Amino acid sequence: MTTDYKNLITPVLSKLQKVLPLLNGSLANKFCIGLDMGLDRLNLAQIEKLNGKVHIRAIASIPYPCSREALQTNPKILKALLKQAYASQPFKGNRVVSCLPIDQIKIITITYKRTDGQADSEAVVAELRERYKAELDNLVVDFMTLREEEPNIAQRDALVALAPRDKVLAYLDLLTNAGLDVDSLDIGPAALARLVSHAGAIHAPEFPALPNVLLINFGADSSFLSIIWGRRLMLDRPVEFSENRMFARLKQVLDMPEELMIRLLYETIPNADLAKDKPDEINQMVAEVIRPEIALLLQEINKTLVYMTSKARGKTVDQIYLTGRVARYPGILNFLREQLNVSVDILDPVEVFAAEKYRLNNHILGTMPGIALTTGLALRGVPEHG
Repeated sequence: MTTDYKNLITPVLSKLQKVLPLLNGSLANKFCIGLDMGLDRLNLAQIEKLNGKVHIRAIASIPYPCSREALQTNPKILKALLKQAYASQPFKGNRVVSCLPIDQIKIITITYKRTDGQADSEAVVAELRERYKAELDNLVVDFMTLREEEPNIAQRDALVALAPRDKVLAYLDLLTNAGLDVDSLDIGPAALARLVSHAGAIHAPEFPALPNVLLINFGADSSFLSIIWGRRLMLDRPVEFSENRMFARLKQVLDMPEELMIRLLYETIPNADLAKDKPDEINQMVAEVIRPEIALLLQEINKTLVYMTSKARGKTVDQIYLTGRVARYPGILNFLREQLNVSVDILDPVEVFAAEKYRLNNHILGTMPGIALTTGLALRGVPEHG
């Protein structure tokens, strides 16, 4: 994420001064802990270097004992969760890279025009001022330009993060009062793009050239399609496909309780009693019910690939990665592999960075919601090789 004091639209009040360096981050200790406050779990990850290679040092996903809203106003609860995480994994230090909870930040893509000699920051400010008027004065704003194949054109795209100033300060206070030293704040798409680049660096024999990747990040309420062109984010767009849409369809057609839906979708072998000793038949029925949802997802993927091919002068992606809990549903993985002429794989940061297995008691940790994001946060400032 490109950050500069000029990019911050909010007037610099005395209390706000502590926000300014946080958006850039000093990264005095480059192996900070990535921290994501998810919907119902606190996610943490930390990277270390062993024999010249980047590995996961510690990773944890701790369920909340209360609602996230209650946690956000009580640093004592957060401190207790951190203590639990540190007891279960060898986290080191208290410096963190974090991002605002998703309900406190708005991320949009804008198109802006530059005049001769005008900086990107000035052009972005002008476009946002036109949209938000005086409301902009109460926001903390940062942006990253999206890669263009023709970088000198006057019209460009940028991913913009906007958050209420009081929410940013309250979040920083929460982390600080829980005993953490906040090195920097990041945004989700930038962190995920970083994770993809690191994965590409590990698997690409022609490094430092990196593969072009479509990342499908499955969420509970919506999913995102992101194009990472080498090292740069080129596109980030939401799509309506989500875990809750699949659940709603299964509920409507089969009247299944959520617990059974989860077991049938994500467990390799469903409980024999629940499946009435016919797991293949049950799995086939579930697949048929949600096939229309997956077909709509495929349409969105194809639209995105066609758009990128037109933008990139005939080039397309080399790899498609899936992340998030829905990625574990084999029906989606297999369907996309059958329908697309591109390699489709699950992006599991635990597997990518070869964490020591004895430290991980949960073999599905790497695909849990928020873990990919958290690992991307932990990689901020870490070189892809060496």
